[in-house]
Amino acid sequence: PFSNVTFNADEQSVEAFLESAKHANREAMGNLFAAFFREIKMWLYREGLQDSGALPNSEPGESEALQRSTLHVSVSQLDESSVNQISAATGVSVAESCDVACEVGVKILPESKLALLEAALLYERSKLSSIGYCSHGVVMGDWLKVPHSPLAGDGFSFHLPLHRALARSIRCYCSAVVPTQERVQSPDRWWRLPLLDDDDDFASSDVSVSGFIFKQDNLSALVRPTHKSANLRVMWSSGPDCSPPEAQLRRSRSRMMSNLLASTKVIHSLCDHPLRCIAAAQQIDHHMWARNGSSLGGMALNYGSVPLCRSLRDLDLTMVQLSACGFNVGLGSRRVFGLLTNRFSMDGYLCDPDRRVPGNSYVRPGWVKPPRMQDPEHAELLAESFFTTVCIIVSDLPPPPPSSLNDDSVLRHSLRRELLHALAVEPRSHSEAMAAASTAVSRRDESDSGTVGIDGGSSFRAVFTEVLQSIAQQRNQGSRASSGPPLFELKPDSSNEYDPSFYHLRRTEHQHAMDNIARLRKQKLAILSKGTNSDMVLPLVSEPPVCHPRFLPSRLLLHLPPMYAAIRRYLMYALFDGSWLPPPAPEPVKPADTDAIGADAMLTVSFPGSNTSMTARREAYHRATSSMSNVSSISSSAIADTPSFSPAVVAASSKSFLEVLHILTLQVHTLEECSNLQNTLPFLDHEQKTLSSRITINTYLSQLIEVPNSLVNVWALLCAPDGPLPSKGSGENRGSVLGLLIALYEHRDHGNDDGGRQKSANDDHGGARTLSADGLKWLLRFVNALVDGAESVDAARRSATTGIRVKATAKSITMNSINNETR
Repeated sequence: PFSNVTFNADEQSVEAFLESAKHANREAMGNLFAAFFREIKMWLYREGLQDSGALPNSEPGESEALQRSTLHVSVSQLDESSVNQISAATGVSVAESCDVACEVGVKILPESKLALLEAALLYERSKLSSIGYCSHGVVMGDWLKVPHSPLAGDGFSFHLPLHRALARSIRCYCSAVVPTQERVQSPDRWWRLPLLDDDDDFASSDVSVSGFIFKQDNLSALVRPTHKSANLRVMWSSGPDCSPPEAQLRRSRSRMMSNLLASTKVIHSLCDHPLRCIAAAQQIDHHMWARNGSSLGGMALNYGSVPLCRSLRDLDLTMVQLSACGFNVGLGSRRVFGLLTNRFSMDGYLCDPDRRVPGNSYVRPGWVKPPRMQDPEHAELLAESFFTTVCIIVSDLPPPPPSSLNDDSVLRHSLRRELLHALAVEPRSHSEAMAAASTAVSRRDESDSGTVGIDGGSSFRAVFTEVLQSIAQQRNQGSRASSGPPLFELKPDSSNEYDPSFYHLRRTEHQHAMDNIARLRKQKLAILSKGTNSDMVLPLVSEPPVCHPRFLPSRLLLHLPPMYAAIRRYLMYALFDGSWLPPPAPEPVKPADTDAIGADAMLTVSFPGSNTSMTARREAYHRATSSMSNVSSISSSAIADTPSFSPAVVAASSKSFLEVLHILTLQVHTLEECSNLQNTLPFLDHEQKTLSSRITINTYLSQLIEVPNSLVNVWALLCAPDGPLPSKGSGENRGSVLGLLIALYEHRDHGNDDGGRQKSANDDHGGARTLSADGLKWLLRFVNALVDGAESVDAARRSATTGIRVKATAKSITMNSINNETR
C-alpha cells in the first residue's frame, strides 16, 4: 500500500520504519489469529448462540451433533513417576481410567479422574523436556475422540465462516514479501505464523510454590478469557467446603484443564470440520446422498467448482494442510491420516486384512470382512476419493512468499499450472484461456493497471501472455472466417507437468485431459528418443510444486506406515478384480467323488506368458465359499470348470489403480525432501521429526517389500505351481506393495511384451490406462535403479525415464544404505 510513497530520509531511517511496520503487521496478524481461535472455541461450545438465543427452537441433539466428543485416558499409558507425583501433590489417588463426554464441556468430573488427566499431562511434559528444542504438538491429540459419520445419519454443514476466514488470513500472511536477507538471517523463524507458532515453556520442568505444575501452552492461554465455570465442573473428593487457598488451587486446576481441553478441541476442529465438508462433497458427487434432493447436489457442485471453490473447498484444504503439518496448532500427519480414513468411511477397507483365528468351536477361520456399505460400489468410489484427496493435500500447497515487490515468480507458476491443465482438457481461445487462468490469481492481480511490483513490474496480462506462449501453440485452423477465433493447444514439451489430481478440474474434464496428455507425451518421447535406442517413459506425475516451508511437513502423509498398508490393500483390490479379500483356493473334492471321474476328465491349464502348466481333473476341484458373500459354498458334488482366480481374471480386471500409482510416484519425488525436514525445520514437533528421521532409502525399500503376517502363505498370492499366478521372477513377497505391482505389470498392464498374451481389459481404456501403464513401468525402473546402485535418487529417476540402467560407482549413496537382505 505504500509502494508509491516517497521518503526524504536516509536509508537507516527507512530501514527502521520498515522493520517497525513489519513487527506491527506481525502483531496485528497474531491478534487476528487469536480472535479467530477464541471465536471457534465459543462456536464449538455453543456459548455465543446460547447466550444470544439464536437457537430457540433447536433440540439439544441438533446443536451438539457437530461437536460430539469424548475424552479417553488410561493409567496404563503413563509411567509410575508421574502418577506418584500427582498423588503426592493433590492427596488424591489417581483413577484407573477416564472416559467422559465433552460435547460442550465436562458436566461432572471426579477429582480422581482430574488427577489422572494431570498425571497424563505431566507425563507428556517429561517426555518433551528430554527431547530438546522443538514444538510440543497438540497436547491431548490422542485422548480426544470425535465420532462422525454422515453416511450413518450424522448431520454436517457446508457453512464454516470462521475456519475459512482463518484460512484466508493464513494464506494472505504466507504470501507477504519476505526479503532474501531476512531468510538468511532467521532461517528458523521467518516462515512461522505469528502467535500460533510462538515458543512457549510448556515442556520446562519449573513448578509452582505448592510443588504442582500449572503451566499452559500458548494456545490454551488464548482461550483463557473465554473460560466459563460450566466448561468443566469437578466433583471434589473432600466436598465443596474448603479454605481460601485451597479454593484458589481448585480454580487453577479446573481452569487449566478446561483451557487445555478447549484448545485441543479447537485444534481438532481446524482439521475435522473442513475435512467433513471435503468428504461429504465427494460422497454427494458419487450420488450417495440422492435422497436429499437436487439442492444438495447443487451445493456440492458450487463447493468444488471454479470460481466459488476458491472461497470454499480450497480454504478447507488449507486448514487440513495446516493441521497435517503438526507443530503446536496441528494434529500431525499420523492423526490427520486416521481422520481422513474415518471421514471417508474407509475403516476396515484401507488397511491390511485380518484373519480370524479359531479359538473355539463358535469361531470359523477365515477373513474378517470390512464394514458393509449400502452399495458395494461405494467402497471403491470412496477409496479413489480418499487417495485423490491425499494427492491434492500434498501437492497444491500454499506457494512460497515473494522475495521482493518485483518478484512475480509465484504469479507465473500459478498461472502456468492453471493454464496448463485448462489447455490439457481442450484447446481454448485467448479469452477462454485468460478466463481459466484467472482462477489462480486474485482480483487485484487481474487488473490491467495493478502491477506486480514497483519500477515497472509486469502486469497480469503481460505475465499471462508470456506463460501462454511458453506452454501453448496456436492451432492451424485454416480460414479464420469459417473457424472463428484462433485456438491455443498445449505443447507436447509441457505434457509432463500434467497432474491427474489437479483440483480445479472436474472428473469428466480429467478424463478428456488424460486422453490428450497420453497423445502429447507419446509425441514428446518420440522426439526425445529419436536417433537413440533408449526406451523412454515418463512418470505418471512430475514433482509437486515448490511450497511455503510452513506447509512442507504435510507431505509426511505420504510416508506413513499406514499409507503403505492402504496402498497394499487397494492394489490387491485391483489384482483380485474388485474383491477386498483374497479369493479362496480351490478345494479338492472327497475321494469318494474322484473315483467316479473318468480318464477323459483331465484338464491342462497353461498360464499365458509362461511355460508353467497345471494338469488336474476337471471335477477334482469345486469353488470354495466366497470371501465376500454370505452364500454357502457349492456342495462337493458340484463342478467348477476353472479355479476362482487365474491369470485370465487379472488380465480381464477393469479396476483402475491410477490414484494409488499417483501416491507411489509422489513418494519418490518427496523422498529426499521429507527425509531432511528434521534438519531444515528444527521447530518441527517431535513426532513429525521422528517420522522424518526414519525416511531413508533402506526404509523406503523395506516398506515396499514388507508382507504383513496375515498375507503370508495366502494361495492367491503364491507363485505357480503353488499358486494361481506364474512369474518370470521368483514370485516371492507377492503380498507386498512391490510384489503386487509386479503381478499387475506381468499379467495386466505390460503382458503384451510376451508373445501369446490374451487381450487385457486395459487395451481399450484410452489415456488413463496408457498413463497408468507408463507410470507403473517408470516406478519399477526407479526401484530397480536404486537397487542397482544409483548415485542418488535423482540419478535413479533419470534412469527410470531414459531406460538406461545405472552402473554402481564408489559415489553411490544406495550401495551402503541398503542392507543386503533388502537388496
